[in-house]
Amino acid sequence: MDIDTSQIRNLSFDLGKAEATTFPKVRAIVQKTMLDTKNELKAEAAGSGIAEAAALASAISYETKETGGGVSAEVGPVEGGPGSFAFLYYGNRNNGPVLKDPLFAMQRNAKKAEPYFLKVLGDVL
Repeated sequence: MDIDTSQIRNLSFDLGKAEATTFPKVRAIVQKTMLDTKNELKAEAAGSGIAEAAALASAISYETKETGGGVSAEVGPVEGGPGSFAFLYYGNRNNGPVLKDPLFAMQRNAKKAEPYFLKVLGDVL
């Protein structure tokens, strides 16, 4: 009995090519989403009228990393220095939060990026 696996081999080859062209597009969308989120967080902190929040704005950054065929990202204040004012987002034992939770900015920007991700995935399929 002969089994024709040529279509499976062709699909495997096509998916390999798709990964090579898709990954840079996905990485670019993630980086743009992080940049937009960083800029929103900086603007919210700088415009709050709170001196510590203005200092915190200077410590807000983002970083993307390639992870085993994918990409991950973090956005927020870097540790130490003005980044220690991150308690302004969540409060501490003496005060409640005075800045909006950064998750809201991330959710807004992830929602804006969704159509771009779908387009890239649609191009693959």
